Amino acid sequence: MRALRAIVWGLCFLTGALALPGCATGRVNLWPLFFHENRWVETPEGRRKVATTEVLYPFFSRESYDNGSWHALRPLYNYEYRRREGQHRVQYLWPLGLHFKDRDQETHHRFFLLFEYERIFSPGANRYSTHAHLLQLIRWGNDDQWGPYFAVIPLGGVTHDVIGDTWSFILFPLYSHYRSGNYVRDDLPWPLLGYGRTPDGTKTMYRLWPLYVYQRKNTRTELRVRHDLMWPFVRWGKLDRGGPHYFTVAVVAPFYSAVERRDRTGKVVDARRFILGISFGHIGDQEQSVGGWSALWSLMRGSKSSKVDEFRIMPFYWSRTIYEDKQHHPELRWTRRWAPWPLVCADSDQRDPKHLKSGFVIAPLYWHYTDTFPQDAGPPLKGRRITLWPLMTWEREPQGAKHFWILSHGWNDTTQGYKRNYRAFFDFFQYHSSPQGGEVRLFSRLYHQRRTPQGRYFSLACLFTYDSTGEVVGQDGSYVSFLFDLVKCSWTDRGTRWRLFYIPLGGTDSEEPDATVP
Repeated sequence: MRALRAIVWGLCFLTGALALPGCATGRVNLWPLFFHENRWVETPEGRRKVATTEVLYPFFSRESYDNGSWHALRPLYNYEYRRREGQHRVQYLWPLGLHFKDRDQETHHRFFLLFEYERIFSPGANRYSTHAHLLQLIRWGNDDQWGPYFAVIPLGGVTHDVIGDTWSFILFPLYSHYRSGNYVRDDLPWPLLGYGRTPDGTKTMYRLWPLYVYQRKNTRTELRVRHDLMWPFVRWGKLDRGGPHYFTVAVVAPFYSAVERRDRTGKVVDARRFILGISFGHIGDQEQSVGGWSALWSLMRGSKSSKVDEFRIMPFYWSRTIYEDKQHHPELRWTRRWAPWPLVCADSDQRDPKHLKSGFVIAPLYWHYTDTFPQDAGPPLKGRRITLWPLMTWEREPQGAKHFWILSHGWNDTTQGYKRNYRAFFDFFQYHSSPQGGEVRLFSRLYHQRRTPQGRYFSLACLFTYDSTGEVVGQDGSYVSFLFDLVKCSWTDRGTRWRLFYIPLGGTDSEEPDATVP
């Protein structure tokens, strides 16, 4: 990694040295060989300086600001540092490789499927724990509470906070020991023979799989008992959470199953039964009520409950509605429909009255999402996002800003991995517009136009540049330049200045601008 950085910064130095006379202006445009810009950017936190550097675009880019910086050597990796949070992050061969470290010395290093290492701090327990694995087979780590551990699967070893609090084994699956809290379980061999228990008897498990499995949990708030005979064909059990009723279940798969709600005398209040692939009936209590039918082992199903309504004939149609409070506020719901599943999907999310969401997808070609924000006075604010994959993406924000991408998609990439490592290779065309200004890009900086309340910026590669925005650090007026800035004319309300081959030729401006004042 250090060698790669040295090569990249060497290119920056050599190329930047050629353009050193122009660096005082805050912008050097030799794109795509070299581009450097220091400019002021308005943010919600105030005005801040952002420095951008590109070398042999699109292979290397760097951006620095008051809270840190990031750079990318595409397509290999990108590195980001956030000063205020004390965070370092490297994404290499994304999404395979990741390295993360923060001020609390929490560390996460992963190369998908091959290797992973993490050091985690638990504030509640006030302790650190370290976990690592190689090919998921060799595991090691350390825990401030349980101590170090090491395991080679399937030969033997011990792990902490990986599977339960402690999991130890010898020639797995011949013998293993599991502990979580005060519950311990021994398997000899897993999963054929097993015995688990707690010292107070609140939780017990016997397993002679697949012939017979018994599980029992008895706490202050819940009694749960389950028996399996010739798993998974025969099952019966009981669930009691207190209150006036409890539930029983009986299954003889695939022919018959029944879930029944009983009162304290044992009388069946209501039930739902499944016979030869067809289900019917109703079952419920004060918290949940379920009624409906199903056929072909739930491939065809219709049901209604206090939380969820569902209807499906798979794979032709599937509708599912989730309610926040069906009894008092049935309008607060989220509905999703597939026809056919999983190719065509329609969404309508009305669970938050202040933010209504809807979507329509024809996977993977067409994606359409809408956000609506109702207002107390006036029409609602609406945002819309449409993607014709992989050709273009169009977006209109609720506040009025508009965006359009061709190939260089504006996908919401929260980790920035795709955007920083790969998107520059597909950066064909971008258009952005808002009440504060707009921007147009063709092949990144081959054609670049930006409009702000202060003025306009226009660039045609390194052949021609015009800037009246006053955003460039050290440039307090407007300027126009030609051919790598070899010919440049700048002007302010104090007068005009000329420069040829980076040599000042003078002009009507007799005062030197202060480059330190934004």
